[in-house]
Formats: sequence, structure tokens, C-alpha cells
Amino acid sequence: MSAHHVFTHCLICEQLCGLDVEVENNRVASIRPDKANPYTWRDFCIKGQRAGEVAGSPWRITSPMRRTPSGFVRASWDDLIEDVGGRLERILDHHGPGAVAGYAGNPFGFSYGSVLWHNLFLMQIGTQQIYSVQSIDSNAKHVATGAMFGVEMMALVPDLDLADFVVLVGTNPAVSKFNWGGKVPNGWRRLKDRVRNGAQLVVVDPRCTETAEHATRHVAPIPDSDWALLLGMVKVILEDGLDRLPAEAAIDGLTELADFTGRLELSKLAGICGVAADVIAEVARGFAGSKTGFVMAGTGPALGTNGTLAQWLALVLNVITDRIERPGGRFMPNWPVPWQNRLAQMRKPPKRTSRVRSIPVVAGNRALAELPDEILTEGEGQVRALIMGGGNPVSTGPDGERMDRALASLDLLVSLDLFQRESHRHAHWLVPAQHFLEREEVHIGLHAYNEQPFIQTTRRALDPPPEVKPEWMFYRDLAARLGKPMFGGQDMDPTKLAAATLAGGGLITLDAIRAEDHGLVYGERSMGNLWDMLSAEERPIRLWPDEFAVELQRQIMQAPGRNPNEFRLVSRRRNGMMNASLTETSGSAVADETAECVEVALADAARLGLADRDHVVIKSAIASLDANVVLSEHVRPGTLVIAHGWGSPLYDPANGSEVFRKGIPRNRLVSGAEVDALSGVPALNGSLVEMVRAP
Repeated sequence: MSAHHVFTHCLICEQLCGLDVEVENNRVASIRPDKANPYTWRDFCIKGQRAGEVAGSPWRITSPMRRTPSGFVRASWDDLIEDVGGRLERILDHHGPGAVAGYAGNPFGFSYGSVLWHNLFLMQIGTQQIYSVQSIDSNAKHVATGAMFGVEMMALVPDLDLADFVVLVGTNPAVSKFNWGGKVPNGWRRLKDRVRNGAQLVVVDPRCTETAEHATRHVAPIPDSDWALLLGMVKVILEDGLDRLPAEAAIDGLTELADFTGRLELSKLAGICGVAADVIAEVARGFAGSKTGFVMAGTGPALGTNGTLAQWLALVLNVITDRIERPGGRFMPNWPVPWQNRLAQMRKPPKRTSRVRSIPVVAGNRALAELPDEILTEGEGQVRALIMGGGNPVSTGPDGERMDRALASLDLLVSLDLFQRESHRHAHWLVPAQHFLEREEVHIGLHAYNEQPFIQTTRRALDPPPEVKPEWMFYRDLAARLGKPMFGGQDMDPTKLAAATLAGGGLITLDAIRAEDHGLVYGERSMGNLWDMLSAEERPIRLWPDEFAVELQRQIMQAPGRNPNEFRLVSRRRNGMMNASLTETSGSAVADETAECVEVALADAARLGLADRDHVVIKSAIASLDANVVLSEHVRPGTLVIAHGWGSPLYDPANGSEVFRKGIPRNRLVSGAEVDALSGVPALNGSLVEMVRAP
């Protein structure tokens, strides 16, 4: 078969970069940016470039595989559905629907059919034990927008091209692009252009990141204390009379917020975050005094136990300086399906808490940190079966050893994935998943966070292995086997559902999308959508939610002293490295020796007598690990930096041998017991650890 080109887009992160995939004999010959794509190709990176290595990996799971005493053996789809269905039937009959749980990892979120059918199946059998990777890094954002605006699943996209003063808290777009629940294509280059034209860029991060190196000011707080800096900015703006409120929305809680901040000393907040009071005041006045601008808190603070406070206070700063739904500020997209049609999905669901630890449910999902407790704690509602879609929580979540013990105790563990990972060692069934280059679909949910009305279909570039089916078919067939057919037994698939959803929105049709090889810009960007929604709902903006006020007071009262022998652990990303679920190709993609290392501030190394490449042991309350030291002038003293999501082995499902491992399993240092009280997020950033020279 001669070589041909397929134009599609990447489904590894939110940027959805346009791809030009050259295919020969059902193998990827090359992947390049699709420069005819009018929207996203400029963020093309090594992850999309190497996607063919993942799809063609010799270690892929290419058929259903059943665990036996001698290892995993190939089986048929009929055997899979019959065995899993029979096991689930017995568990449901004896223990009820609460004994069955589901976990959706990052890859499932980037497959329209996979994530929808996964969640719909769990709801169909009646369980509320639904877990998601979002509880690791996104819950803080959802809780903050839910409390303030009444909608958990919403985005406030930055308008970079007109912003005069930008404050980025714990986000590094020079490496991770300008996305996180709302994306700006080519955003990093656009922001640098804006800075070159005179805009101010303040980066708040305990490490001088690649983004901070281009900023007009870098502020380095103590990890997990960003909220204190942001609260100090709120205090200065209110006391100096620099606030201005939007006229389009009712505001609740401003008086309470002003009274609270008025009773605080700025020096107290400065001491908590480790940033001088005059620096906090200068940033606050510069931001409030600029014509346009925005504050944006990213995954850095969201990975900590105070992330919700940071997300909330960042939004407060935008509201009290009238930077929401304004040019150069942040705005809510309203496409491809208008908010009126998707409000039920956007709205904050009824508040529920978990069985064991009473952690609140966020955006319909329980916290990953509590899953081991729900499995290991006996009683009504104990989880006895888990269906894991594209997830590796032993590696990416907290306290992986305890998670591993919990997974080993299950009566049924089913994994849908491209590979057998660490979290699947105890699986009863491995179910093959499709690679995104093998799918044909339109992911409406991801395109709802675009900066402008743009949408593109995912086109199939490769035929999947013969025994690999779309994941949604597994859930459809399993529901039918249990006598609980989905969609009332109607013939429904992701394409039909997407077509109906788009038609109901009235902005664009599936046929129009499919007619454009390189994606379609189908309208002009608009602002004011959030005001329209709040007005229609007769809902005010809540600046001072009671639950946030209580937690804020608690954090101020218990602000700890500093132990010079303790460090706070934070993560980072690297341009040249795959991360999390894509580590299996990073060895061939790029060599990065710092993946095996811990970055240590020069002052800390001098105090401890450490030199570059010295071997150290890092200890937390629950675990320890070894690392080699990299001395860094970019890290705040008292902070250790290790890449997140690495160190997890990959297995050959045919013989069980370990075939790949790279990096340090730093998440094993993080306890699942300590979480953000408002969102259930563990301290993946900000965990306290000690470091000593290795024997």
C-alpha cells in the first residue's frame, strides 16, 4: 500500500494539535504539524510526534487477556463479556451496586466514547463509586467555580492578546502549553509577544521555571502557600480602594471579604508564603492599576492541599478588578453547544460525601485518595470490583503501595488500556484499548474549551489490531449481559450521540465538521456568556463561600513554623520527556538524565555538604526513595523538585516481564491521608520530606 497522508489532531493533551500523519502499510512513517490547520498546529510537541511509537509498540495489549495461575493468556471477547458479566452479576446480587466502582484515567478523558460510556455504564448499574484522575489535579478548580458561579465544569479562558498585566500562579506554559480547562493555541508565543510589547508578566512559582525566565517579575513562595500571597493581594486592593466590580452581575460576600482581610496583617500573610509584604503590595497595585489583565492559577497549586483556596482567590482577584468577560481578561466559551443546552452537565451536582472519610464528591467523581479506604474498609458499600479505564493510580496517585495492596484484594479488577502498567498487576482481565490514531470521532467536550469556535474530527490514520475494539463497545456489551442495556436498548454509538448533541446546539453539524480535513472555524469569539448564564439563573457571584471562609481561617490559625531539616516536594514537567501514561516511549524519544534526579537549591546543598550527582535518600512519613542530586540556582531553598508521574514499570503482558522503567516513583512519598479539605486533592505538591546523604 502506497504512502498517504491523514489529517487529524493529537489527543494527548488539551491543545489538540493538528497533525499531518504519513502512513505506509498501516504503519506511521512520520507525524508532523498540520500547518493547514487554522487553529492549533503551532503547539506541536514530541508527544504527538512520537505517537506512532505508542500505537506500534510491541508491548501493546492487542486482545482480551485473562489472568491465570501461570500469567495472562489471550481470550475471546465473548469469554471476556461472559466472565466479567457473571462476576459482576454475583457481586451486585450479594452486595449491591455500591460494591462496584470505576476509575477513569487521563487517556479516557481524551476519548469521547470511552469516557461517556464508562460513566454511563456505572450510572446504569446504579453505583455512585465513580473515581477520576481529575481528583489529582483538577478538583480545586471545579470546587472554586462551583462555589462562586454555581457551575463546576466550566472554563474561564484568558484573552492573552489584549492583556496588559498577567499573573501566572504555578503554571509553566513554556513547557506545558497554555491550557488547563480552557486553552489558547500558540499561547506561550503570544504571551511573549505581548510582554515584548510592554505587558507585565508576573510568575508565581517556587522554582524559576522556563516561563519565569521570560517574566518581568518572578515571585517564589513556599510551596502550597500561594493562597496567602493571593489573599494579601486582595487585602491591598480592597484597602487601597482599587477594586471595581462588574455591573452585569450581583455580588455576594464583598463586605465579609473586606472585613476579614481588614483584620489581617499583611506581614502575617507574607510570613506564611515567604514573600516580602512590599512585593505582595507592588504586584497587587500593579495588577489592579493596569488597564487589562488577569490572574490564573494552574496545576501547581491545584496539586496541593490548599489548591482550592488558591483557585478561589485567583478568581476573586479577577472579579474585584472587573477582569471577567472583559477584553484582556478571562471569559467563558459558549461553543460548540451553548450553555443553555449543557447547563445540566455544567451545574454543580447535589453535594454528597464518601462512605469512609466523608470527602465531598466533586463534579460527580470521588477522590482517588480515598479509593484504597473504600476497598479495604469492610461494611455496607465496600468496593469489591473495579473497572479501570486508562488509569495507573499506583503511579500517578498518592501512596502507591497502599493502593497496590487494595487492588490486590479486589474480587474483580478489569483494566482497559493500551499497556499493562503497574496498577494492572492484579487485574483479572486486561482489555485492549484503541490508540487515538485508530479512532474516528468528534470530542465535543474538549472543543467546548476552545478560545474561539473551532472544531475538528479525529480521523482514523491506522487500522487497529484485529481484536481491538473501541472501549465503548465493551461497556455496551457488558451492560447488555447484565440485563441493563444502555440508552434503553437503542442502537446508539458515539457518532450518533455527537451528531444529535451538535444538532441540538444549533451552531454546527457533524457533517460540516467532517467536510473539513483541517478543522473548521465556524464563528466569532464572543464575551458576556457568563453574565447571561448568571442572569438567567438569577445567581449572584459568591465571593465569600462559607466553607471557604472556614478553611481559610483554619489555615491562617495553623500556619506552621519552619523546620530547617524539612523540605517541601514539588513536581515539574520537561519539554523533551513524555510523562505519566506515555513514559513507555520516552527512552527512544529522548535521553534526559534529570529524570532520575532531585533538584536541590544551592544554599541547601551547601548547608548539607552535597555536591552535584551525590546520592541521597528522600524520606516522608510513609516511604523513602533514592535519587541523585542536581544542584540548581532556580529552586527556592527548602524545596525539592522531582518529575511527576514517573518511575512506573511497564510489563510485557505475554510473559509478565518488566520491559521499561524510567524515572523516580516520587508519588510514593505522598500520603493519601492528607488532602485538601475542600476538594480531596492529596499533597502531590507541598508534601514534607527529609533528605539525607545515602550511606
